[in-house]
Amino acid sequence: MDRIGTAGREESRVSFRQMIREATNEATSTPDNPTPAFPTRFSVRRNFATILLDVAFFALGMALLDPNAVLPLLMKNLGASGVLIGAFAAVRSLSLNVVQIFVAYATHNRPRQLPVLLYAATITRLPLLLMPYFILHAGDSPAAQTTAKWAVIIIMAIWALGDGLGYVPWMEIVARSFSERTRGRFFGATQVLSGIGSIVIAGFLTSRILDPNFLAFPKNYALLSGLSALMFFISLLGVFLIKEPPAPKSDPTVIRPPLSAYFRRLPMMLRENPVFARLVVVQLLTSFGTAASPFYVLYAVQRFGISDKWGGTYQIMQAASIILLSPLWTAISERRGAASAVRAVVFAHLLTPIIALTVGRVSPVAFCLVFLIMGGSLGWGMWIASSHYLMSQVDENERPIFIGLANLVLAPSALYPILGGLFVQQDKLILVSGVPILFVLTAIVVAFGFAAARKLPNTEGAGNRE
Repeated sequence: MDRIGTAGREESRVSFRQMIREATNEATSTPDNPTPAFPTRFSVRRNFATILLDVAFFALGMALLDPNAVLPLLMKNLGASGVLIGAFAAVRSLSLNVVQIFVAYATHNRPRQLPVLLYAATITRLPLLLMPYFILHAGDSPAAQTTAKWAVIIIMAIWALGDGLGYVPWMEIVARSFSERTRGRFFGATQVLSGIGSIVIAGFLTSRILDPNFLAFPKNYALLSGLSALMFFISLLGVFLIKEPPAPKSDPTVIRPPLSAYFRRLPMMLRENPVFARLVVVQLLTSFGTAASPFYVLYAVQRFGISDKWGGTYQIMQAASIILLSPLWTAISERRGAASAVRAVVFAHLLTPIIALTVGRVSPVAFCLVFLIMGGSLGWGMWIASSHYLMSQVDENERPIFIGLANLVLAPSALYPILGGLFVQQDKLILVSGVPILFVLTAIVVAFGFAAARKLPNTEGAGNRE
């Protein structure tokens, strides 16, 4: 999850090609704390293109089996309960986050990060090729449906595990490839490109495939999963084409401590870095939005009696949200500071359940506003803002450790969707006086996250290269 120049009034008119040229020109300027053989303009442009290829097709794969608009509907059709749908989201999140601290330890101060990324991504994406088969035969018998349900859970958990194993090396490669000033624009560019692709996918494929008049269940979801696997393997091609930049200078006399000492060091790192600790608190509270995110589409089906085709429509809104909001987060980060971008994203998180409780209840069209805000904030938006903020606050030699630590301490947030599932019975949300209690609880917790985000300082960290 998540897993993307000069700030001025003319930025909105900068073409995508100009944005890449400006970013790479900035990236090749000599930083204050240079690494050995800082990347040449050619290598920066090559990595800008190859990592964009990776992220863009990864996002397309995600769009075809969107975790908020499509996967919950698939699990409902496979007979999953609300608790199991929440647990499914929790397993994916745990698989993604828990392993990262171990990867950070294994790769700390190692000059080569790319082999770890390639191995993890290749091995864990292979099972995706089996998922269409299990889904296609889900209608053969009740036993086949149960088998398909658990096959989807296991295969997607393995895929998420690969994403977790590769996340720290991927982030380190991105950090080495671009200067800090360029990274915000890079993350924004990836999200805009991904958002455009997702709109095309959702508008011309997902909504069409999920139309019961076009393909009936389970053929529709089998086709979507097959196309999703194809996108993930094209994304893998981008990873293979990355040219890994040299590692930062490190003291060769420093001996890596044993893993037990490494874990004992983590509380000290939190105490010695209060800004990082506050960022973690903000993310823990704001991530409570994931308790409700798998159930917005189920609530829309429950309230308005709509078909699965609307899952594609809501997916278009999510993709449009990425295009509309990602440049906004980038502009805020460059003009007002990374902390201001975090606060803006958290505020958008807060608006999501509030809209679902108010304007969104009017009609399925009005409910599109929920996904229009959620798509560019929950997940992708928070990833852009928090990653940029974290990279600007820590020393480059400690970067992998803090990335892994951040995701480890966020592991409890993986349980939020399970908690959300407790407010769902027989794929219908529990209502009190017609109001979904889950959405009310989500708004309250995220409001505390917004209060904490207001105290984040816009300070420059040790890793700042400007």
